[in-house]
Amino acid sequence: MAETLKLTVTGMTCGGCENAVRFSLKQITGVEAVAASHQANVVDVTFDETKVTPAAIRTTIEGLGYQCIDDHRSPDR
Repeated sequence: MAETLKLTVTGMTCGGCENAVRFSLKQITGVEAVAASHQANVVDVTFDETKVTPAAIRTTIEGLGYQCIDDHRSPDR
């Protein structure tokens, strides 16, 4: 079952930052869709919870130099 993770992410300052986050997350097996907005400080990730964990998603974003300060999970229906 797909879930959606909505993360509040700080440190993204431009479209290039959004692209870096989208590209990196889409390389992870189980990540189905990514939307990122530097203006809203939000990254939404739809993922297969049997293939990837929210912690792995957060680690990837933080590895790019951004900070995840809040998240909310919800089943995708």
